[in-house]
Amino acid sequence: MSKKLSVEIVSPERELWAGEGDMVIAKTTDGEIGVQPGHIPVLALLAPGAVVRVVGGRENGDVRAAAHGGFISVSDGNRVSILAEVAELAEDIDVSRAKAALAAAESEGTGVEDTEGQARVARARSRLQAAGESV
Repeated sequence: MSKKLSVEIVSPERELWAGEGDMVIAKTTDGEIGVQPGHIPVLALLAPGAVVRVVGGRENGDVRAAAHGGFISVSDGNRVSILAEVAELAEDIDVSRAKAALAAAESEGTGVEDTEGQARVARARSRLQAAGESV
C-alpha cells in the first residue's frame, strides 16, 4: 500500500491542484473528515464554505483551498478528489477583498431563513480561513 494519497482539487473552470499528500482534511455536511492512505471509499457533500487541507502536499507545507459547494470522493483507498462548484487555492485569495466581502455580508444581516446571506458569509469566512487569516 502506498504511503501517500493521490489528490486532486478541481472546479468546473479548471484543475486547481493535483499531487500527493499524507492526509486530506475537509469539512462535510456531516462534520469534518480526515482521509489517510488506505481509507474506505467515501462520497460526501462539502459543507458550505468548506476549507480543504492537503497535509504534506508541498515540500514547504500544506495545500489549502476554500471550496464552495461540491463533494469529496475517496476511492481505491488512496485517491481523493475534491470536486467543488467554486474553489480557490489559498495563495490565489485576495485577503482584503475577502475581508470586505465578509464585512458586507455581515452588515446585511442574515436571518434564519436567509440561506443566500448565510452562504455569502460562509464563503467569505472560508476564503479567509484558507488564506490563514483568523475570522
